[in-house]
Amino acid sequence: MANIPLYGQNKDGGFLGNRAAGRVIHTSGGENLSLSAADAGSIVLITGGVNGACAISLPSGEDGMTFEFYLKAANGTGDCDIDAVDTSARHDYFLGMVTHHEADANTNTVFAAATNDQLTLAASKGDVGDYMKIVYGGGHWLLTGHTGDEDGWVVGTASANN
Repeated sequence: MANIPLYGQNKDGGFLGNRAAGRVIHTSGGENLSLSAADAGSIVLITGGVNGACAISLPSGEDGMTFEFYLKAANGTGDCDIDAVDTSARHDYFLGMVTHHEADANTNTVFAAATNDQLTLAASKGDVGDYMKIVYGGGHWLLTGHTGDEDGWVVGTASANN
């Protein structure tokens, strides 16, 4: 009787018992970072609070690949760009919406995929808890996120990841 599960105990197909903790990648927000396909599923923690710009380069997207970005402290005086692959042969554009929760007006920034190859966390605009999740599917990085400043995450079209 030692190996007989109770009724319904394994109805999740083993999924819950097989989950592995994801990786957390730390970056200051003032340095460049290149992510690889092996980093997919990771959380990128931008510690913030430093001056200087950064570029976070994404790998070529594969269906189901995900990344999550969190800002731990207000960013400094330089933009922090998340750059999708954008070459003459491949355009991994962003598609989705970022919601801005600001005291005087709640707004949204739409990433329409036509040329949007860069997510920019604007200098001195990001704040604690700003969040962005991207999932690759159907030829685009699908995104959702939120920020406490209406100018926090902005659309970019100048990816250096080419």
